[in-house]
Amino acid sequence: MPGDYITNYLLSLGNVLPQETIDQFYREFGLNLPLSDQYCIYIQNILRGEWGYSYQYSVQVLPLILDKLFWTLIILVPATGMGICFGMILGAYSGWKARTTQDLACFNMMIIIRAIPSYWWAIMTITIFGYSLKLFPISGYTSISILYSGINIGDVMHHAILPIAVLTLTITAGNYYLMRNSMISVIGEDYITTARTKGLDEHSILWRHALKNASLPVITMATLQCASIVTGSIFVETIFSWPGIGLLTTEALKARDLPLLEGIFLLDTLVVILANLTADTLYPLIDPRVGKGVDE
Repeated sequence: MPGDYITNYLLSLGNVLPQETIDQFYREFGLNLPLSDQYCIYIQNILRGEWGYSYQYSVQVLPLILDKLFWTLIILVPATGMGICFGMILGAYSGWKARTTQDLACFNMMIIIRAIPSYWWAIMTITIFGYSLKLFPISGYTSISILYSGINIGDVMHHAILPIAVLTLTITAGNYYLMRNSMISVIGEDYITTARTKGLDEHSILWRHALKNASLPVITMATLQCASIVTGSIFVETIFSWPGIGLLTTEALKARDLPLLEGIFLLDTLVVILANLTADTLYPLIDPRVGKGVDE
């Protein structure tokens, strides 16, 4: 990206800062050093638990990120949980009823949901449910009453309903495709045929036998979606003015607040690594064959 924080700041002031002040800023934050030296210093500071200093907010990066992460979790934890559950249930049913009217209707609906970007759904929900019907607030995380009554949990959840709904919708569509394809491949297995010859009803075969094995690929998808709690809601949080990591990332990008961006991306990287380790741990618990190996 072109420019940096001090360049943007100078433009906002009409380039009136003296050159001595600019040079001091670069020396203070080590921006006058070669990139290799800056990188080595950054790694050393990270190992000491120092994530840098935000130019824009004039605070340490790590406490700022953790504060915003709390608000992101408020909308992304329920949205991710419901999106995974709805996606698995709809995908399992659609795959079980493959090439039927129910499957085609559900499949085409999910194509439409998946094809439209999340920020469009966010704008539409604000326009319909916030502006036209006036059922929900259109932005922010609380009402103006916070100034004299403090934060009210019910008020916060009222503001969070629309962001949660939009995120749940988009997450559901992603899980649906994977679950449907996995279910289609599972229903041709021998153990499904055996269960039918034993006289088990279709409902029991689907939910007690086929679903467990078909859900294995969804585990990886689900853990990676959990990893996206850091930056996965940038568009939605920005449109709804929700004070989480997504909105913080947008503001840091606009201000060229590089230490803050580096901290956000580092946290995202650590969460993705943890999510992959979690997936590797869960696989053998759900399917013992993974832990035993192919030869056994």
